[in-house]
Amino acid sequence: MIRQATLADLDAVTALEAACFPAAEAATRESMEDRLKAYRHCFWVDDDNGHIRAFINGMTTDEEILSDDMYEPNDKYREDGAYLMIFGVDTHPDERLKGLASGVMYQVIADCRAAGRKGIKLTCKEEKIPFYQRFGFEMEGVSESTHGGAVWYAMQLKL
Repeated sequence: MIRQATLADLDAVTALEAACFPAAEAATRESMEDRLKAYRHCFWVDDDNGHIRAFINGMTTDEEILSDDMYEPNDKYREDGAYLMIFGVDTHPDERLKGLASGVMYQVIADCRAAGRKGIKLTCKEEKIPFYQRFGFEMEGVSESTHGGAVWYAMQLKL
């Protein structure tokens, strides 16, 4: 079942984030709590009878570029924003290649279309580009992000 996350999911999503990303890139428990409080309608989870296997989280804004300062609550957030900025797409390592992240992404796209958003934006590492292209995301180039010291590529899905 894909549903909106709640504060009751904090420990599960924090643990999943730590399992999916290197320490320099993973969101902290405090950051996840802030996101769940500030951007709850932008946090989808795949819940299998209380076991969160995958999630996508982000924020909505009228800004057109995903910047590193958006990862924490900020004044760029707009509940009815034109764009969803995706912060993370996480799937438990033991659950990968089962279509879970894809299922959540399809729900995110459907919800954004229903809300009348102009698009969805994200940054990813080079090896993840083909995954996002399957949904219609287009490459915008190398991102200015310095998050975790990695090279990130900006992608957009126009809705």
